[in-house]
Amino acid sequence: MNQLREKLFAAAERLRRSSEEIVSVPGMQAQAQAMLDRADRLEANRFTVALFGAFSAGKSSFANALMGDMVLPVSPNPTTAAINKIMPPTEEYPHGTVRVVLKSRDAIEQDVLRSLAVFGLSASGLEGALTELNKIDVAQIPPTAKPHYTFLKAVTKGLGEMAAHLDGELLVDMQAFKGFVAKEEKACFAEYIELFYSCPLTEQGIVLVDTPGADSINARHTGVAFEYMKNADAVLFVTYYNHAFSQADREFLLQMGRVKDTFEMDKMFFIVNAADLAASEEELQGVITHVEKNLLTCGIRLPRIYPVSSQTALLARMHEKGKLAGSAEKVYRQRTQTAEGAELMAAEEAFKLSGMANFEVEFLRFTIEELTQIAVNAAIGEIRRAHTTLTEFMLMATSGESERLARREAASEAQSAALAAVEALATASYERDLAKEREELLYYVKQRLFFRFNELYNFAFNPSVLKDDGRNLKQALQGCLTDLLRSISYDLAQELRATTLRLEKFINKQGVTLVGQWQREVQATAKGLTLAPFQPRQVETLAFAEELPVGAAAFQPALALFKNTKDFFEQDGKVKVRDELEKRMQEPVAAYVATGDDQLADQFSTLFADLSVIERARVKEQVNAYFTGLFAALDMNVDLDELQGKLDRVAAELE
Repeated sequence: MNQLREKLFAAAERLRRSSEEIVSVPGMQAQAQAMLDRADRLEANRFTVALFGAFSAGKSSFANALMGDMVLPVSPNPTTAAINKIMPPTEEYPHGTVRVVLKSRDAIEQDVLRSLAVFGLSASGLEGALTELNKIDVAQIPPTAKPHYTFLKAVTKGLGEMAAHLDGELLVDMQAFKGFVAKEEKACFAEYIELFYSCPLTEQGIVLVDTPGADSINARHTGVAFEYMKNADAVLFVTYYNHAFSQADREFLLQMGRVKDTFEMDKMFFIVNAADLAASEEELQGVITHVEKNLLTCGIRLPRIYPVSSQTALLARMHEKGKLAGSAEKVYRQRTQTAEGAELMAAEEAFKLSGMANFEVEFLRFTIEELTQIAVNAAIGEIRRAHTTLTEFMLMATSGESERLARREAASEAQSAALAAVEALATASYERDLAKEREELLYYVKQRLFFRFNELYNFAFNPSVLKDDGRNLKQALQGCLTDLLRSISYDLAQELRATTLRLEKFINKQGVTLVGQWQREVQATAKGLTLAPFQPRQVETLAFAEELPVGAAAFQPALALFKNTKDFFEQDGKVKVRDELEKRMQEPVAAYVATGDDQLADQFSTLFADLSVIERARVKEQVNAYFTGLFAALDMNVDLDELQGKLDRVAAELE
């Protein structure tokens, strides 16, 4: 089962043996150390799998099926949920240990004030904010604000017990862990929870990150979700059979669509859960086609979609372990259509029936074959580079005396020429290209926002909120405006995060080109020198403003066009309000994007300046190290038999 770990450890061993061979060769010490560093990374390597999905998608059930047991309890309210990480056990944290990292008091206070603002209320501190809850008329709460009210009530209920633990961490057992997941008054205080658990998944070195639903109200979760989407080795999105995508799902999937093409490989997997509800194969295919079309509208082309029944898969795993209790066995019989009293379907057969076996084959092929092979190939590339250098040194050392003297003189000139070429390479054109790329990307951000404006407007100003049923329509209208402003600033912040990732890809592409250019320059005089490949930079995602730089008062003339619900929904009232809002939105949206442009310009111009300085110095170091070894070979400061033995043994690592 541990093919992944075995491959990585085997590659690490090859690196260590090769490093041991070359460390004593003049000029190859840095390369030997680089091999050891890569070997350490391979052995410590953990593939992170991020699990996303909306409320009631069966995400916890799917995670349990992956782990093969009832590990994660179902969270009753994922809008307040914490991030759960299922980790391989360690000496410090053995199997079954749970580490709960709690939010700071300041973070809780900010979350509370942000949720309170949804109701048009404010306060100066945490306790004061919670007393403001009494001013909220529960009957007037619109659907979009209900999760915020639930969150505020949960904080109120749990603060007494949790206050003393804020900004700290707790080590608890599995029973207490379930309380932190299932009880809102505890879950809302947890920043994240790490469960150290031994199962087939974690034994492969895989970390499973179960994120809150796409409809989480925690503002930080948006940024955290983006970081996992960006940095995880694989992303799984779980949707429920025949459930329409909610607005929160769509926003999340749009972000996936925005960034999908920036990844080197397609790392996204889409799960249609509860597929056993399909009455026929035709019905199931119809649902898959529907999901595929929805994903396409979010910019996700050719998605990998897997219909599964995670409950059947989990029951099959439990049957395999002899853990099926009475009620579970009854459900298992129903799912496998096994009559009462008849022999239970074999676990392996039920697992295949669930669709999970097909998913796992594809998923493990991706993690074990594709991801692992990339890491292994990089290790082999390091060894091949060492072999090329050793071959060059051997060739020089075995030359005749007169030839060596001539080469010695030429090598001295070649070193100077190579260093001069490295120094002379100008990077101004790269900087101009980076600035141009940033400007083009941001130009389209504003274009796309207004292309979506009608959709966002319709979602905010909808009949379920603007009802003439005795509610305060003026207040409801203000709530609609608040929702629209929040949606627009959210959309823009998501666009800027995606732009950061696109610029990260662009700057890394520039780094590869730059090193490639230096490679051509130095090889003009040092044919045997192969530079180390450019190491991509991970760029920090900046914090972008959560609100547009404008107050709600600027849009009151647009709201003043509202007469009544009949005029609004049945005549042209809705169009008039929309057109006026769109016109008044132009300036604040442009200002928001301009501020984001300034942030990104500062960040990426500094990043490129640092990158070019560091890479230039790194290339110079490699040039000098190469010639140090070359001179040692030409001066016969090496043992030829020993060098040949090293060359042979390094060559053997490439077989």
